[in-house]
Amino acid sequence: MKPIQEMNIKQVAILVTNNAVGSELMGVKDFFEYANSFWQYMYPADPHRLFECELYSVEGKQVQCSNGFILPCRPIDELQQADIMISVAAYTYSKSGLKAYLQAAQPMYAKLKQAVAGGTWVASHCSGTFSLAEAGLLDNRQATTCWWLKEVFAQRYPQVRLKFDELVVRSDNIITGGATTSFLNVCMAILEEIMGFAFANNLSKLLLMDRHRLSQQAFIDPELVIGHRDSLMEQVQQWMRQHYAEPFNLDELCDRFAVTKRTLIRRFKAATGETPLAYLQQIRVEKAKGLLQATDLPIERIVEKVGYGDPASFRKLFVNLTQLTPKAYRQRFAYQPRLSA
Repeated sequence: MKPIQEMNIKQVAILVTNNAVGSELMGVKDFFEYANSFWQYMYPADPHRLFECELYSVEGKQVQCSNGFILPCRPIDELQQADIMISVAAYTYSKSGLKAYLQAAQPMYAKLKQAVAGGTWVASHCSGTFSLAEAGLLDNRQATTCWWLKEVFAQRYPQVRLKFDELVVRSDNIITGGATTSFLNVCMAILEEIMGFAFANNLSKLLLMDRHRLSQQAFIDPELVIGHRDSLMEQVQQWMRQHYAEPFNLDELCDRFAVTKRTLIRRFKAATGETPLAYLQQIRVEKAKGLLQATDLPIERIVEKVGYGDPASFRKLFVNLTQLTPKAYRQRFAYQPRLSA
């Protein structure tokens, strides 16, 4: 690693709107301050810092976070150049909230485009990834976002290749992350790119960050995903959630809802980002996750209850969708009663 004297101190621009998630806004700032402190711990004779962070608000000289805290900021018009630009997620858990956020975030888009074109590291996570997509920066790129908004994202930005088997996705100089606390993983990915694996890995130990938490798929619950605007496909999804354990036949599904196979697949994929079979597989895995958490049923019995006949193929599907074996999932998430003293 080069001595800090040979490095330029990296300027981090944190872009925020009113209703930004306060813990994540301050968490991003704190993360890079931890990196500064760790460097100074390793090299106490070196007075330099690695990062300087500045908040930029689209509203002006302050921002009111979702938790009510009001923080001083610089107006986004004053942002000229940065080495790292991070669009912090807003507190949006509904379509109306998301719409309000995207309207408020419009002054960011030109800055984000300029940054990407100039080679600046640009990042976001959770609902913040919508700001990158709205600016057109994710078209024809792989990206991820918060799982409960994935159907809304897929329908709004069909040119983006959503990828949920990774918690953090890098595409050139753009980094996107999954839901909520993944901002730490996004920051760690940036740190690793700039300072190298060893420095980032050692800091992750101090922060008790699990660098093996590589996917958000183990946490996805299809029933909590915010829906899209295709009412017919919502009916199809509802029927599939109620009949998930029955044998799947696409032709019969088309007959039930009076659509051709081609139309059903096209509209379902446009609405959800998934094929009907892939969606059904997610439901079956989610039901299996619930049984693994709440019961001590053997995996073979659970496989039967969710509509599969081959435990081996279901194990493979389970691993593909959760990055964990059924046994590992049960060990990690099953209810464990507290022992009496």
